[in-house]
Amino acid sequence: MFMFISPILYVVYSIITGIGFALADIIQLRVHAFGFIELLTRIPMMVNAGLVRDIINFIIACLVFFGLNYGIFSVLIKRFNIPTPGRNGNYIDSETEDTNISSNNNNLNTANDLQAVRIISLLGEKDNIEDIDACMTRLRVTVKDMNLVAEEKEWKRNGALGLILKDKGVQAIYGPKADVLKSNIQDILGV
Repeated sequence: MFMFISPILYVVYSIITGIGFALADIIQLRVHAFGFIELLTRIPMMVNAGLVRDIINFIIACLVFFGLNYGIFSVLIKRFNIPTPGRNGNYIDSETEDTNISSNNNNLNTANDLQAVRIISLLGEKDNIEDIDACMTRLRVTVKDMNLVAEEKEWKRNGALGLILKDKGVQAIYGPKADVLKSNIQDILGV
């Protein structure tokens, strides 16, 4: 995951992992596991083989490297402000706020809520929406009357990257925030 999230973190993780494997060889650690369940299933065999001391050394090494990884990554992420999932730069900013929102939606306070209200309008208002869902990048809506759905250029003004219309289905491509928009629309519609 680090390779895709942040190459800097990936390089640091690779170095720490290399040091961990080198240390395991230096202290002649004869125990390994690539997960907690694997370790648990191997413990009876290791105890029968007389590797109890190695199990203890393995657990100590795991705890030390967990702390080392956590500490180094925490410092790097905070000190250099490295974007990671859920913080710094992983959100798509919405377009400028629309001031023509009906008075019954004055309690909406985030840009995504405002964008959700505009999407409802682009779909032909609340009464035209039968079902709403989302996948990774698309807002998927079933409408009653396709003629009430706005044109693609209107959707693009509202931040959509594209629009696909088929039968009574509308797929608006919004990227990774499609699921958030779906939830906001459902909250507004009271679904």
